[in-house]
Amino acid sequence: MRKAFTLIELLIVVAIIAILAAIAVPNFLEAQTRAKVSRSKADLRSWGTAIESYQVDNNRYPPFVARHATSLLGAPGADSLNGPSVWYTGTSGVSSRAEWCTTPIAYMSSAFLDPFIPGNVRYALNPDTRTPNLTYDTYDYVDAKSTFPTPAGISPFSGTARGGSICSGAMWHIAGCGPDRINAYGGNRNNNGTFAVRSLGADYDPTNGTISPGDIVRVGGGAGQNFPGGGLPTYDRIRGAMNP
Repeated sequence: MRKAFTLIELLIVVAIIAILAAIAVPNFLEAQTRAKVSRSKADLRSWGTAIESYQVDNNRYPPFVARHATSLLGAPGADSLNGPSVWYTGTSGVSSRAEWCTTPIAYMSSAFLDPFIPGNVRYALNPDTRTPNLTYDTYDYVDAKSTFPTPAGISPFSGTARGGSICSGAMWHIAGCGPDRINAYGGNRNNNGTFAVRSLGADYDPTNGTISPGDIVRVGGGAGQNFPGGGLPTYDRIRGAMNP
């Protein structure tokens, strides 16, 4: 007579597998998130080194207006800041701002793709509506000087003259959206002049939870000059303090 497993024995095995899966899956997902955070920080560090190398050779930081901003090419209704996306044909994207550091002198080999922006989604999220921002296809690079007045008046690419306030108090910043996928402008006022939710723009901190709000940000160049009336950043990363 052949013996077989009883129903109780099978249920016990299934329960054990389910318990192990409940333990293993969250740990696996957290390990993935930690790996992406490490990669983001490494990308920002490499880009930051390229930015400083560009500054040494050109006596200014790369402008955040892309070299081939589509408005400069005369396209109707074109993006005034960004050129064609590095990865997605037919769309503009902040990835085009990296071209200052890749061409013609390769301070870095290529633009970096933010690991927290899935390829099937393509874009980070807006902080106000949580909808995809159709230009944020990777890390957001901004320099303070590009937002200052030009001899002809306020820079047409600035929206408002904000200086260092747009760079979290620094001369430049690069902001990754982090695990929440929300790009909160590096802790600065958003383009409508209102504050994003403070926690969204603060530095990502894994002690708040592996998947928690906050941007992964790198700033550089020292303290940036604020333009009078340009407002203050929500979070000043040079001083390490929130503004009221």
